[in-house]
Amino acid sequence: MESLKKISKNFDTTKKEVGFIKIYEDYLKDFRFKKNKILEVGFTKHSLGMFKKYFPNSHIVGLDIREEKVKLKNVQTYVGSQTDPKVLDKIIRAYKSFDIIIDDGSHINNDVKFTFNYLFSHLKYQGLYFIEDLQTSYISRWGGDPFKMNNKNTIMNFLRSLADSIHYQEIDNPFYIKKKFDGQIGYVHIHRNIAVIKKEKNFYQSNICFKNSVYLGMIKKRKNFDLSTFRDLKKYIRYLIRHIINKLNLLN
Repeated sequence: MESLKKISKNFDTTKKEVGFIKIYEDYLKDFRFKKNKILEVGFTKHSLGMFKKYFPNSHIVGLDIREEKVKLKNVQTYVGSQTDPKVLDKIIRAYKSFDIIIDDGSHINNDVKFTFNYLFSHLKYQGLYFIEDLQTSYISRWGGDPFKMNNKNTIMNFLRSLADSIHYQEIDNPFYIKKKFDGQIGYVHIHRNIAVIKKEKNFYQSNICFKNSVYLGMIKKRKNFDLSTFRDLKKYIRYLIRHIINKLNLLN
């Protein structure tokens, strides 16, 4: 049985040059002989050919802004932008959901975030989402920021927000509003210039917080605020003041 590394020697793909092949194989080996649906955003005939050889039983879909003829069994290609809802909807209508999604598209920070936001709901639970070329987070040309590492508009900080979504029940703020990906992220693994996100149900309760409050979890023993008592009212007001101050700081 040929490894992905060995298979890749027969294909001209940049995934070899940047060290992604071993990472892909480490994460994808358990998917290899299953009947997967795989979407590669930003493809070449070589990348699709390599993945088709590695996944003989899978149906593979490619999306790219360039038209490229690919004649492989159970491989379908689409021409269009990764930020075009029309072409994304066309793919979703045809395939419903995917086991693996790979973003090797424009690498523009806003494009990557748009595509993730659009497609993640169509990734199956236990599925994997790969984002390549994270270095563009630090390069202005692709919408990155080489000076402000905590710029929320970059891919890297978007990935950090997904890590926060893993721990959303641990956030000590009873006024916290649940976000789109909270409870749906199993892990966010960041390697050099590539990230792997696993979609997994993650709704188990915090062992410290209750309803996003350490006070309710550890002091009240998992009971709600009783605002008729001075102690609870004081703690509730403190939470509220901190929440308002944080909101005001975000506006500045």
